[in-house]
Amino acid sequence: MRNETDAVLLENIISKHKIGEDIASLIKQSWNRIDAIDESKTFKYEPIEEFEKKLPHLNRLKEKATESFRPFADRYRTSLCAAMGIPMMDSISRAGKAGIYEAFYELFALTNAKAKRFGLAALYSAIQGQKNDIPGTYNIVFDRDSPWTFRNEAEHMEEYARYHFNSYMINQVVNATNPFGPVVELYEHGAADFIFMQTEQDGKIKEMLATFHMVSTDIGNVIAVHMTGDDKLFHYRKWGEPYFTLHAIKEKTKLRIIGIADQRFAAD
Repeated sequence: MRNETDAVLLENIISKHKIGEDIASLIKQSWNRIDAIDESKTFKYEPIEEFEKKLPHLNRLKEKATESFRPFADRYRTSLCAAMGIPMMDSISRAGKAGIYEAFYELFALTNAKAKRFGLAALYSAIQGQKNDIPGTYNIVFDRDSPWTFRNEAEHMEEYARYHFNSYMINQVVNATNPFGPVVELYEHGAADFIFMQTEQDGKIKEMLATFHMVSTDIGNVIAVHMTGDDKLFHYRKWGEPYFTLHAIKEKTKLRIIGIADQRFAAD
C-alpha cells in the first residue's frame, strides 16, 4: 500500500512540474532504488559470527565509498566528511539552472518520508537493544538537556539517511557521475549509519569511514561500529552512547575517536 501511494505521488509531482521523459526516468530509477532499501533487515540483530561473514564485501563497498569523495577532499583540501557536501551543493545549483529545483523540493518529501520510516525502524530496534544510562539532567518528555540518548540516536540515523537519500537522488538526476551511489549501496547492504570519523591509534591520526550495524553479543543487542579495513568486529556501542565511546568486543582497543563533523560531538 505504501509503495502504491508513493508511486502515485511521484507521478503527480512529475506531471505537475512538466518534467521531460528522460529526467522523469532518472527520477523514477533513483527513487525505486532508495525505496527498495529494506530497513526491517537493517535493524534486525544478528549474531556477530553471521555479521563477520559479510566483512570482506562490506570492506570493498566502504573503500569504494571512501574513494568516491577523495577527489573532492583533495581538490578543496578538506576532510572526506566535508567533501560530501561539495557534489550535493553543485547538484542543487544544477537543478536550479535546469528549472527543476521546485520539483526536487517536493520530491524530497518522498525521500524524507522513506528516511523517517528508516528512523522509525531504528527506534523500534533501539527499544530491543542495550542503552546508555539516563543522564540526571535529561528531560525524558522533551529529549532535552542531553544529546546522548537512544531516541536521539535513532533520530540521527534518520537525519543522515535523509541527507544521503536526497543527495543520491539529485546527483543521479542532474550530474554525469554520482559519488553517492556507493553510499546507497552500503545502505542496501545493511548499514544503519555512515560517518567519516577522525581517529588516532599509536600516534597516527587518520580519517576513517565508520558504519553501524545491529549485532547480538553476550551482553545483549548492541550497535556494531565497523571501521574500514577491519577484518573482524572489534568495537561496539550501546544505543545513545557518545560516538567517541568504543567498547571492545574482545581485546581492549587502542583506537580512539578524536573528532567527527557532527553537531553532537564533544571532546573528552
